[in-house]
Amino acid sequence: MKVSIRLADALMRTIRIIAQILILYIFYYIGVFIVHITGLPLPASILGLVLLAFCLKMNWVKVDYIREGAGFLIGFMTLFFIPPIVGIIDYPELLSVNGFLLLGTVFVSTLFAILISSKFSEVIEKKEIALLEKKEFNQSMMKKAEAIQYHKSGQNLELQQPNTNVKEDEVLESNHLHR
Repeated sequence: MKVSIRLADALMRTIRIIAQILILYIFYYIGVFIVHITGLPLPASILGLVLLAFCLKMNWVKVDYIREGAGFLIGFMTLFFIPPIVGIIDYPELLSVNGFLLLGTVFVSTLFAILISSKFSEVIEKKEIALLEKKEFNQSMMKKAEAIQYHKSGQNLELQQPNTNVKEDEVLESNHLHR
């Protein structure tokens, strides 16, 4: 009895993994279709992956729908690295002095790219912080100016209210003189 339950569970798990891998293939083929129709210079697999990430973000596809299938594929991913390793073995000159110079050049250029990117990021961040501080300063100054204006207008209203008749008389006299 227990053997048949284990066998049924294993069969269900296998079917679930196959179905989840098929979902991943569907996204891949949607990417292939879009690249074929539009002629985008992107790999179809990357476009399919972006579409899958978008659908996951929008909760149109739940992670549980692809979790076991993706885990299965990731488990076998090391097999996909064997051909490049065999390629390196087929080209022993990559392990010679020229190969090490090539690796050194790649390493230095990568460090250079990281350095330049970090400096640009720092400059942009400083500009954004300065802009934000300027905006916050202007907003606080506007609030202070409004508060002062409100406070002054409140005092002026109190002072002006008893003297409103005097000002109206002055306005009437000035209008009379202009006629």
